[in-house]
Amino acid sequence: MHLRTTPVSILALMAALPAAAQVIELQPIHVTDGDTQAFFGDSVATETGTVAKTGDAIIETPRAVHIVTAQQIAERGATNVEQALQYASGITAGQWGLDNRSDWSLVRGFAPTTLHDGLNARYGYYNDTKPEPFLLNSVEVLKGPVSGLYGSGSVGGVVNTTSKTAAQDSDNLWQLSVGSNQRAQIAGDVSGTLNPSGTLRYRLVGLLRNAETPVDFSQDDSLAFAPSITWRPNDDTELTVLANYQKTDGSPLIQFASLYGTLEPATGFGNGTFFDDSLFVGEPGFDTFESEQRGITAMFRHRFNDVWSMNANARYLEGEALYQHAWWAFDNVTTGRYNPDGTINRTFYRAENEMKTAALDAYATARYTLGRVNMRSIIGASYSRGYYDSDTGYGAQVAPIDPFNPTYAGYPDITVTDSDGTAITEWGVYLQNRAVVDDRLFVDFGLRYGHIETGASTGSFGATSVAADDSAWTGNIAMLYRFDNGIAPYVSYSESFRQDEVGTDVNGTPFEPTEGTQYEIGVKYQPAGSDTLFVASVFDLTKSNMTVSDPANPGFSIQTGEATSRGLELELFHRLGDVSFDAAYTYLDTENSSGAQIAQVPENAASLWVNYEPTAGQLQGWKFGAGVRYTGASWGGSDTYETPSYTLYDAAVTYSRDNWQVALNVQNLLDESYVTTCQSGACYLGEGRNVALTLTSKF
Repeated sequence: MHLRTTPVSILALMAALPAAAQVIELQPIHVTDGDTQAFFGDSVATETGTVAKTGDAIIETPRAVHIVTAQQIAERGATNVEQALQYASGITAGQWGLDNRSDWSLVRGFAPTTLHDGLNARYGYYNDTKPEPFLLNSVEVLKGPVSGLYGSGSVGGVVNTTSKTAAQDSDNLWQLSVGSNQRAQIAGDVSGTLNPSGTLRYRLVGLLRNAETPVDFSQDDSLAFAPSITWRPNDDTELTVLANYQKTDGSPLIQFASLYGTLEPATGFGNGTFFDDSLFVGEPGFDTFESEQRGITAMFRHRFNDVWSMNANARYLEGEALYQHAWWAFDNVTTGRYNPDGTINRTFYRAENEMKTAALDAYATARYTLGRVNMRSIIGASYSRGYYDSDTGYGAQVAPIDPFNPTYAGYPDITVTDSDGTAITEWGVYLQNRAVVDDRLFVDFGLRYGHIETGASTGSFGATSVAADDSAWTGNIAMLYRFDNGIAPYVSYSESFRQDEVGTDVNGTPFEPTEGTQYEIGVKYQPAGSDTLFVASVFDLTKSNMTVSDPANPGFSIQTGEATSRGLELELFHRLGDVSFDAAYTYLDTENSSGAQIAQVPENAASLWVNYEPTAGQLQGWKFGAGVRYTGASWGGSDTYETPSYTLYDAAVTYSRDNWQVALNVQNLLDESYVTTCQSGACYLGEGRNVALTLTSKF
């Protein structure tokens, strides 16, 4: 990016200051054809929400954006963020199979940065709770590098979950859900006013769950509570304060099973053929993932006048987890990781993890005109501090077990070693501009300077010693033209940086951050007055400055590695009478720094969800949904293990009357056995059929 865009942006802001500046209100798109409101809100998103910090219409956004609404989460029966993303293009969700420690996804081949309410939601691993879908208003994905908005982050993009708060219009409701694996959950969402004038509103959202899982001797119990208060004295000012408490008593679920018994028959190695998703090679009474999270978030917006407004989000959060896990040991490699008698050895692990974060992101927006050009300039700053620590220990197994017919042998006492944690401090300033000519040509451009510092810490936010100190300029530029017929071609370029590696090369030179660039061209189509939306995009994404082994100095690394992802994405939402369908297709051509296909990323993937909702006749009130998800073959990062493709079917039947709704959701309808990925001698099982019956009542 050329730095000369900066003075242009500053001059544009200065032009907004005179009182005589003409204010132009951009004409919104009004969706009038078809009923977009469903039982839980919008049935489809036509705006970008908060992930791009603008709320622009998707048809006017020259980037690939995917928004999953609360209605889509509910009607597809998603019980985690992974499942909420399963019908999106460009996203591989749940690639580790049965794993209850975190939500996993790949966006355009790379693990995304995870945000919650626009602020960083993760430092380290396995030290907090997973978001509960019932507490979410949406799941938002902005694909490709976005360091211009969020600083150090993934080249693949960001996944942002947003909370249900008192700032949103909502119905009071309670919900009871029962299903497979003795799952029982009760949830509530209650809101109202706190004063006669209605300027103070409250909302209480929470759930209580008791559940087992497909994996033997495992559970997924949860308590979550998210009260919020919104103060809105007038249309120009709004302050929302959201508290969050969540406690989960769960199990890791992931087994790190052998290739033989999952992808290939265990004949000749083990005492059986294939495992199903109930496989448990841990130890009853030992395996656990108990996590707890507490946080408070403030979200503020204010409009000063017809030109200037501001937004600010701030959050403080603490989390901790007790993680105990006995998994299939990575030994006996030549015999499929089995002992000669068909038994296996196990690794016993205990970790006491904690994490805390404090973050602030604030920006001012100016809307003004320069001649016949409507301008919007966003100038902002962010500051965040994070700390995470993992104190770990290993123990020797009591005795091997037969995974096909286990006799559990008990577990050892494990001594945990106290170690220093890691502190991260990051700040940045950014400028994003939009120029609109004749309400047709949209030109976006921006620049950000970011700084990040990482080092060891004994418990405080600040590092006691700095291990890495990096900064970077990142930019973005994009252009879109919207025709009267609803067609909108676009082109964009964006950059990212990330502090991936902390260390030095053989000469003691610190590693630089990895860098990301993306070129994207696409076309969007939305007929005026409808919620039909078609998006096609082609992109070329490169992650560079990656560390690879130094061939001249064994044991050291150099920064010459590069990974690429090139692909095509197609998405379509359309209504045809009483039928609506949501279709997606992805083609990805990827290459990691070793020259192999990026691990876990299929070359082809496709999905289709169809709803039939009669608006008249004897079936009025019923809704029938059906989905199919195809995941193509993928490799393990070295083109050694190929995981076969698989196709899964989902179904939903819903009956709504007045303020009541009953929904039956079935995931993996045909109970297909499948492996999500294999790499480094281990394979990961997907979940079999899962059935849930949910009763919801509004009051």
